[in-house]
Amino acid sequence: MLIEYKNIDNAFIKACFKKAVAGYQALENNTIILSQKATPKTNMRAQPVLDFKVFKPKNRTYKIEISNHSNFAEYLKIEELPEVVLVGWFAHELGHVMDYFHRSAGNMIRFGLGYWLFPNFRIGAERKADLYAIENGFAKEILATKKFILEHSSLPDIYKKKIEKYYMSPDEVKLLLEQTQDNLTIDQAL
Repeated sequence: MLIEYKNIDNAFIKACFKKAVAGYQALENNTIILSQKATPKTNMRAQPVLDFKVFKPKNRTYKIEISNHSNFAEYLKIEELPEVVLVGWFAHELGHVMDYFHRSAGNMIRFGLGYWLFPNFRIGAERKADLYAIENGFAKEILATKKFILEHSSLPDIYKKKIEKYYMSPDEVKLLLEQTQDNLTIDQAL
């Protein structure tokens, strides 16, 4: 797997990203670009790069963008997150990449529309990303990330309410963490 960085010089961020990527062997033929840019409506997002490879899911290039938008940065600096939290956040975003990995280009378009237009679709997509992360060995990191965002961070309440609405709760992740010892799969959890 080829990892590229754009606008990221921080060694801690790179090390956390490499730890998360190491758990996703299915993506070994893909390029993953980690970049930092102004994304005012989200703190982190994963998307396929729109190039000729978008039609070949197993060889696509994906990008994960970290927000450096001032509205986000005033509350939380990525490089100051605990390692387990940042690895969990990256593992969640790579869970989205795994979800995209199995979709055709046309299905990706339908996915994007569904994500932005239908709240229940979005809930399902965020749940699936967490499930991929858990299935790939990041249950503890996902739990730490959720607990940090909801209980310990200085993020605004409106952001925390969005997390509560669209994402798995820490209690649900704890339950899945217990079940991963029994080799729980994504299909079983959906």
